[in-house]
Amino acid sequence: MTKPVGIGVLGARSMVARLAVLPAIEASSKTSLVAAASLSGPVPDRWAAGAVPDYQAVIDHPDVEAIYLPLPNNMHRAWTIAAAAAGKHVLCEKPLAGSADDARAMQAACDAGGTLLAEAWMTPFDPRWCHAMQLATDGLVGDITEINAAFTFTIGPEGANNYRWSPDHGGGALLDVGIYCLGPAVELWGAQPIGIKASVDLAPSGVDATTTVHLTWPDGQVARSRVSFVDTEQQRLEIVGTTGRIVLDGDAHTGGPNAKMIRVESDIDTNHSIAVEPADPYLGMIDAFAAAVRGTRRWPRSVEASIEMLELLSQIRTSAR
Repeated sequence: MTKPVGIGVLGARSMVARLAVLPAIEASSKTSLVAAASLSGPVPDRWAAGAVPDYQAVIDHPDVEAIYLPLPNNMHRAWTIAAAAAGKHVLCEKPLAGSADDARAMQAACDAGGTLLAEAWMTPFDPRWCHAMQLATDGLVGDITEINAAFTFTIGPEGANNYRWSPDHGGGALLDVGIYCLGPAVELWGAQPIGIKASVDLAPSGVDATTTVHLTWPDGQVARSRVSFVDTEQQRLEIVGTTGRIVLDGDAHTGGPNAKMIRVESDIDTNHSIAVEPADPYLGMIDAFAAAVRGTRRWPRSVEASIEMLELLSQIRTSAR
């Protein structure tokens, strides 16, 4: 049996780490949590046995082979470079960096260290999302002409100090969750639309609380998306073709146990739903990362693809300004 990959976590109290990724590392037979650190308070009790004093101690731990990094966006570059210098692989929370230039520096460091750099966008590991994208590619609803997506939620008053509100920490709704809404269009049509229109509602701190985007591609395809920290919670993906549409309602981007049905609305046949066996996309991501570290499976998404997404997000922000 292949030895589990020893994982170290920087920022073990972050929400995504506590609620999703640390449980997935624990559940996977391919990984083991070796060390964890948090600067915002103690490591949660469930994983306190692996607590070490600081982030560098996680990286320096002899049994840590790879780092999971869910820190604020402005910290991704420095800690990825530190991990690469120590010969540790990195699974970095999305967005990969605060800018394309930072991501290129991270890529260069990992290339020099001979380590894997992977962006922790878990959606492509959700069975329902994958099946919906395959149905679209296979022509179930004809040629795809339009994608409409939303990912909105409310950060309430209790989250006033959330780093997502801070421009210095790389905050803003578009950078935080834009990949979820734009990912399907980029997967189908590439990351170079010929037309970009965007509007923003700014938070008092100056970051975008809400961004609305309209993109067009050379063959007339259109993608519309809305991301927000102040709207009511919504996750939706609608893939429109020449003969109908494929719709994911509820947990469209994050998947999980309730992501069971794909709704198909046909212009030429009876509307119907397709059942999908749900699975934890975070566990799928962790298993795939471990396999890539061991060299038994290639990580499915390149760093170049992550950089292209960051460049697109930058173009959208420029358009909005």
